[in-house]
Amino acid sequence: MIKRTIKELLYRGGLKLKLISFVFVSIFLAISVQNYFIIPFIKENIEKKAFEVSSTTIEHISDFSSFALLERTYENRLSLNDAIKRLKESHIDGLLGIAIYERQKNNAKNYFHYISGFGEKIKDLPLDKTLLKQLQNAKTEQVTYESYTVKYKKESIDTYRFIRPIFYKYKGENILLGFTLLYYDKKAISNIIEQVLDYIYTIAFIILLLSTLYVYFIGTRVTKPLLEITKASSEITKGNFDIHLDVHTNDEIQNLANHFNTMVAWLKEKNKLQKFVSNSTVDMIKNSSHEPVAAGGEYKNMTFLFCDIRDFTSLNETKTPREVIEIINFYFSLQAKIIKKNQGEIDKFIGDEIMASFSGEDGNKRALQSAIEIQNTIKKENILRKSENKTVCSVGIGISKGQVIVGNVGYDEHMDYTAIGLAVNMTARLCAYAKAGEIIIDKKTFTNADYKCNYTLTEPLTLKGISNHVIACSIKSEES
Repeated sequence: MIKRTIKELLYRGGLKLKLISFVFVSIFLAISVQNYFIIPFIKENIEKKAFEVSSTTIEHISDFSSFALLERTYENRLSLNDAIKRLKESHIDGLLGIAIYERQKNNAKNYFHYISGFGEKIKDLPLDKTLLKQLQNAKTEQVTYESYTVKYKKESIDTYRFIRPIFYKYKGENILLGFTLLYYDKKAISNIIEQVLDYIYTIAFIILLLSTLYVYFIGTRVTKPLLEITKASSEITKGNFDIHLDVHTNDEIQNLANHFNTMVAWLKEKNKLQKFVSNSTVDMIKNSSHEPVAAGGEYKNMTFLFCDIRDFTSLNETKTPREVIEIINFYFSLQAKIIKKNQGEIDKFIGDEIMASFSGEDGNKRALQSAIEIQNTIKKENILRKSENKTVCSVGIGISKGQVIVGNVGYDEHMDYTAIGLAVNMTARLCAYAKAGEIIIDKKTFTNADYKCNYTLTEPLTLKGISNHVIACSIKSEES
């Protein structure tokens, strides 16, 4: 559960949170490795140093003690006390105290008497049997140590107890004169370790804080342009190509933004060019985006609508090119919107003529609906244009349905996805036969359209390229 929550936070937290988390984890791992490897090494070296200091100290004091125990003169005792005083005033960290004991004999029994030292907590400590046995077995003045717990009032102090026997050589035999005890508090070592850890954690916290601030500002520098790119990408998906990123980071982000601007410019040009390509061609390209576009075709049953502006030639002779284009685009726009509304597809614009297709079983009905709406809309618009002293145009429309070949037509450097066949040819001929404001649709297509409107049957038509006579229905705008 916790793992999933952390994963979700990192996923939704953005780049800055991921970078900060990376820094935090890196520092945490560094501290963990340090605690596992470096701290034991530091502890070992601190203990080694403490043992060296303790051993040197007890050796030094024992040298003074040997003279005081061997020759019990006032001067020797004074020298010993001065040495102990200087040791006490040196304030060695962890030195709990030191004690010198003299061996005395009473009734053939040995016992040890405290003669000098310092340290309130260790002054009156009893000599345990383990220590006495160790001294009894000692043969040299070698310093040894052991862990020892000092009991002082209600306090228990864990220490290292250093032991240094003091011998006198008499007739080839070592005679035990006494011994020196030095108590070193283990807590001093742990205190040093804690100080080192506090120092490490403080440095780590400062590094983490500075790294977090650095990552935050760097992350902002990185994420801000990335968010701009993301926002711009979202706008592109909505069809808005009027976008330009202004990023100046002098790094890979700027290169990305520059490439993004280049891509947007290319998409903008492509979007403009798409206006000159039929939707079927666009779909064909999309469907074959992973393969080279090649010639090929298939049979389909489709309904076709041809719509031609009448008297366009005379219009072309009396108007300027700009005026001609404005007029033809006005009427093309009216027709195209109606065709699109009825789920038709503009195949191409041929001069002053539109070729459209309708797929599906009800394609003939939607084609006829489009034709009637086109004629009625143009009729209404022409009334308005006449009142404004603008040029008016009328259209003739032909409709037919049949089996055609649909595919890529052209050559390897230029192709168009279109339909060819008898139905296309017949529709074009019916359109040419239709008068201004008239719709000519072959009888079979009209019957299958199941569309209620006024119509009249034409005489059998002889159409160029069509071997048989064609019976058609004529629908005029005022009759629809």
